[in-house]
Amino acid sequence: MSIGFIGAGNLARAIVLGILEKGVFSSQEVSCISGSGKTARALSLEAGIGLSSSRLELLNQSNTVILAFKPQHLDTITEEEGNAAKGSLLISVLAGRTLASLRSAFPLARNVVRVMPNTPSRIGKGVSAYCFENPPTNDDREIVESMLGALGASYEVNEPQMHIVTAVSGCGPAVFFQFIDFVAQAAETHGLERSLATQLAIETGIGSLELMKQSGQLPSELVDEVVSPNGVTHALLESLKSADWSETIHKGIDTAVNRSEELSRPAG
Repeated sequence: MSIGFIGAGNLARAIVLGILEKGVFSSQEVSCISGSGKTARALSLEAGIGLSSSRLELLNQSNTVILAFKPQHLDTITEEEGNAAKGSLLISVLAGRTLASLRSAFPLARNVVRVMPNTPSRIGKGVSAYCFENPPTNDDREIVESMLGALGASYEVNEPQMHIVTAVSGCGPAVFFQFIDFVAQAAETHGLERSLATQLAIETGIGSLELMKQSGQLPSELVDEVVSPNGVTHALLESLKSADWSETIHKGIDTAVNRSEELSRPAG
């Protein structure tokens, strides 16, 4: 078994370190290459994995290939490189790149997998959605699920669902980060130090989400447990409702889905 990474940025690094730590692959089975070579050299030294001299060399030597470079660089894959993936399992974390576009670039791959991870994957707390081009063998499914397990939770979806998945879990971290920042900004106007306000908001978010996860209760049920009639929380939520907070979120999700669909369409 050999696995090669084309691209060695933050996400590739998270995957490599995760699969090595969990024993999914050994360092002798993993190699990488990057555009400039700088990040690949750094990852090779840090993780003790192989460093390929070219994409073609890596493709010829790997039976599982991870595409982890910038999405637009898929168009730079040459015909020779694409054919070199003959018989390989191809796993892509390239945002917006469809199974059809991946198959076009690597026509002889044994199967193609599209993955949508998110940024918390860097610390093993992410969530990834994935879809196979064709029904996978048990071995290929195990490879994909073991790799994604090193990043956090993972869920199989069908490809059309990737657009809404992108909006919810792909864009979601930025929404949470922005919300925390808005709360901290508001708290600062009431005399609380920005750093303390940020930490309070972060810890509140972590605890609340963990409570929701462990309790198995619906979000609406947990809201009802916090809200007292005419209390402080009630006043805050009523203010948000009057500002059409729900409609704003719906509109944002719709916009993200539409943009994801646009980016997935072939150019021209």
